[in-house]
Amino acid sequence: MALVKIDKWNRCLARQVSAQLWLWIIISATCSPFNTIAQTDSTAVITGTAKQEPLFSIGLSVQHGFIFAHSEDVQNTKGARPTGIETIFSWQRNDSAIFALCHCYPRQGLLLAYYDYDVQILGKSGTAAYFLEPTYRISDHVLFSFKGAGGLSYLTNPYDSISNPGNQSYSTHLSAYLLVGVGAWVQLSEQWWLNPNLNYQHISNGSTRQPNKGINWPTAGIAVNYQPTYRPWYTGTPTSEKSWKDYSPRYDIALLGTLRNGEDEAGDRRRYPLGGLALQAGKQVGSLSMLTLGAEAYYDEELKEKLRSEGLDASPIKAGVLLGHEFLLGRFQFSQRLGVYVFDQTPYYDRIFHRWGLQYRINRHFSAGFNLLAHRHVAEVIDFRLAYTFQKWNE
Repeated sequence: MALVKIDKWNRCLARQVSAQLWLWIIISATCSPFNTIAQTDSTAVITGTAKQEPLFSIGLSVQHGFIFAHSEDVQNTKGARPTGIETIFSWQRNDSAIFALCHCYPRQGLLLAYYDYDVQILGKSGTAAYFLEPTYRISDHVLFSFKGAGGLSYLTNPYDSISNPGNQSYSTHLSAYLLVGVGAWVQLSEQWWLNPNLNYQHISNGSTRQPNKGINWPTAGIAVNYQPTYRPWYTGTPTSEKSWKDYSPRYDIALLGTLRNGEDEAGDRRRYPLGGLALQAGKQVGSLSMLTLGAEAYYDEELKEKLRSEGLDASPIKAGVLLGHEFLLGRFQFSQRLGVYVFDQTPYYDRIFHRWGLQYRINRHFSAGFNLLAHRHVAEVIDFRLAYTFQKWNE
């Protein structure tokens, strides 16, 4: 019975790591360079009106890292040091329209990668992926970025019960590929850039065939990028109509909910509801930043079934308080929060948790989005939210 529970936990971990990566892909997608949503607040007064063509560039990157052996079944890959070579084709926006949306210079493009996983049972892979990379200006010659990518990988040595029984990481030649990362962009000249970066990469087949524990590998790399056309960074025109220092606190109340996958008493797959309420107060501390303090409580039917199946007399309700930060990117609010449970009778996780969320402002009062709940490196669930905002606006 204990081995069955461990195996279920390992499968859950692999699914939830994938969920966390998908969240970052979705977050990056909302800042797409070709998104045409306009910001309506008077704080986004921009004088430029022309939408210029994206800047094309091509880069070459070298990556090196280690295999994250996240479960007992893939301990035979522990200690491997994968090395990869990447070719990157990208198009970057640098105009008033995109600056009004996110106060950034997002790039998108095609990533082509070849990896040697440094262990025979995993073999090698070739990958083609689409990426999105919101980029923020630190100075005239230094920028900071975070990146999400998704695509397909061809792997050379899948599981085979006779020729390769030790490969528990993947069992199909073709698998899905996901990446999240951060990096710096250092301008060497008008045409040349240096891009040191850190990435977390994941490959799996989405459980279409077993075994499928996935390959997870963090890497550090450096890229050299050539941009034939140079254009000064668009920075907007300051306005004195309003100042973020004069804004009143913002108060949010949100309904949250989702459906969770689980198993009933007979072992059949079922979907269980999760629902709750979140309250938050926030104070803007910069043109793009807000500090937040909040509280939440939710009821988890899947957790109730899990407690019942293990004979535990505990409540499926959890409640916590959270301290966090939001990036205010036009109509988008990208949040990062650290929380502690003040009510949690379950034995499964620590009392400390963190949340990552994205909300889209429909108008001054309503917003909608999603939020990831995670404990350390394990993502537990993504919920969807509808929020109502109370804030005094300066007219």
